[in-house]
Amino acid sequence: MATLDAERLAAPLAYRNSRGDAFEHPLWWAVTHFFNHQTHHRGQLTTLLSEQCLDPGVTDLITLLRSTGG
Repeated sequence: MATLDAERLAAPLAYRNSRGDAFEHPLWWAVTHFFNHQTHHRGQLTTLLSEQCLDPGVTDLITLLRSTGG
């Protein structure tokens, strides 16, 4: 992430999905999706752990940052 500047994030990203359909959009769309999607999976894991009566630990980002000195 440290190497991505505004120009690179605005540049087009072209790819094909698993069906072979072609897409193109700004790189920042994909970067935003990647970060958002990993949050989705962390939520799923937290739910699964809680259902097994296991403590998933701190899940609040601000609390975590405060405890580690950010």
